Amino acid sequence: MENLNISPTPKSPEVKFNINGDLFIGGKSIPEDTNNYYKPLFTWLEEFKKTSPAAINMTLKLEYMNTSSVRIMLKFLQNLVALSKENVQLKITWVYDFDDDDICEQGEIIKESIKFPMEMVENRF
Repeated sequence: MENLNISPTPKSPEVKFNINGDLFIGGKSIPEDTNNYYKPLFTWLEEFKKTSPAAINMTLKLEYMNTSSVRIMLKFLQNLVALSKENVQLKITWVYDFDDDDICEQGEIIKESIKFPMEMVENRF
């Protein structure tokens, strides 16, 4: 099993998934084919589950997400929450810029949807 690193593009986020359990997605998420873009993340997570991780720290720092990205992100986070019910310590952090009400609100909606105590962190660069 190896780390998964995907460089950002103008339409897709940066991804850094480390085998130590530190997971990061950041940037814009408006890929042409959302399912195809995020498929490697789901595949990596399935392989990672087999390593019996003790803890996962998921950090999301998104600038913008289209509707299909929101749906797939919800699905991904629901998979993480399911893992937390299998004795995996899970921490999810949603980082947003202090003046970005839309992304803050999106984080709150996702937090409610996944029914998990996601930490909301205001970035004041």
